Amino acid sequence: MIEKLDKIHKFAESQMAENKDSAHNIDHVMRVYQMALRLSEGEQVDLDVVKAAVLLHDIGGISEQNDHTGKTDHSLESAKLAKPFLENLGLNTDKVEHILACIISHRYRTDNKPASLEAKIVFDADKLDAIGAIGLARGFTWVGRNNAYIYRKVNTQDYINENLGGQIDGRIQDKTKHSPQMNWETKDKYIINKLYTEKAKEIAKSRVRFNETFHKRLKDEILGKV
Repeated sequence: MIEKLDKIHKFAESQMAENKDSAHNIDHVMRVYQMALRLSEGEQVDLDVVKAAVLLHDIGGISEQNDHTGKTDHSLESAKLAKPFLENLGLNTDKVEHILACIISHRYRTDNKPASLEAKIVFDADKLDAIGAIGLARGFTWVGRNNAYIYRKVNTQDYINENLGGQIDGRIQDKTKHSPQMNWETKDKYIINKLYTEKAKEIAKSRVRFNETFHKRLKDEILGKV
């Protein structure tokens, strides 16, 4: 499987070569990859499935990034691209379907929830990259790419009604109306409660505390309090 994983890695890099979003590029994929290995330690999992799913989980990301309406789901796009490639590698049908299930269920704002331990590890590893210092850095690069806000002076529920379809975990409808602090108020602060593995929850604790401190400070500076 080592040779096939190398081919999967190269395929992922080729598919993401045109991706100019530093929040969702191959560097993000490799951070998630390393975290997934950490979360898999000591667990009875199919590590080949975890590795392949992580490498391929964002290969359809450019389709979603180029769609400012929020209607495109990059997890589904990634699975569509991955399926024929994995089949051509000669992987058995069960393995291919397992990998695809992990890819499809890695997204936060979706009804497709991870079922297997492998899928839960992929989900958790990806979500941990959305919080903490790296999560903040990714959030602000996303702002620049999508011409969004650094900070929005808007009531959270009003924002949910305006841009998330009335649901706190709804899809972002207009990316230009979003901001890192709105992402925090509607998603990131709740990530720790959405994680599946105990290892991920433990890692998330310090990252969430860091985010809480940052967003309080940002708000105070925006309002001229400090």
